Amino acid sequence: MIKDVLVCLESSASTEAAAKTALQIVKAQGAQLCGLAVIDEPNIRAGAATSIGGASFKHERDEALLAEARANAAKCLGAFDRLCRAANVVAETRQIIGKAGSSILREMQAFDLSVMGRDANFHFETEDEDPATRSYVLHRSKKPTILVPAAGQPVWKRVVIAYDGSSAAKRAIASFTDSGLARDLELHVATVDDDGATAWEMADRAVAELKQRGFEAALHNIVSVETIPVALLETAVKLGADAMVMGAYAGYRLVERVWGSVTTDLIDKTTISLFLQH
Repeated sequence: MIKDVLVCLESSASTEAAAKTALQIVKAQGAQLCGLAVIDEPNIRAGAATSIGGASFKHERDEALLAEARANAAKCLGAFDRLCRAANVVAETRQIIGKAGSSILREMQAFDLSVMGRDANFHFETEDEDPATRSYVLHRSKKPTILVPAAGQPVWKRVVIAYDGSSAAKRAIASFTDSGLARDLELHVATVDDDGATAWEMADRAVAELKQRGFEAALHNIVSVETIPVALLETAVKLGADAMVMGAYAGYRLVERVWGSVTTDLIDKTTISLFLQH
């Protein structure tokens, strides 16, 4: 069971959806909730070649960006606090200063589960997008993470488990069922392979594993001309799934075992939440 949940805060619509998802989880499980805001001062103050006169300008620019970052962090923490109060949930809030990726990763390791907006930008002061922080965290975290797109539904009723027989996929099943999140959900196992019989056999092993853990699941063996991420997401949409469970950064076909390719594509394309376990 989940005892505590961390939600990473910034100002994107996906982070608002992530906070709402986290609230549903803690209310259902009686867990503790913490909202984290990061001020990436090292990134803002990162050195750059300047002229003698340019050094003064850079200092002024850095101070202005830091002031903006502090104001945004306060705004995000305030919005999170109001959201929690409206849901009658008592939550902790934290504001830390440091490199976004390593700071978030360090905080995540103290929690059973972390929730993050898919489009979260922790470098909004200097970058239009921030996929690097997300990638840094997801590649290194040993704890489960839920990644929520802006359209992600906070209440889950139906979940697809993407399975390829890898160690990461097996850990994802164990982590998801042990967390208590699978309770009372309609579960589906989906496996993609060029050979339908192979896909069925692989998915059947996952269904058997779930049954041993006390959960029933429907089996879906998928043969598709589409890429694996598209085939999985199309299946999830047809089933009306609210989330997908998967081993993070594990291949699904031998010919596509390029590190992270399937996971990265799913993250980029998903319209539903992803429960990721490294």
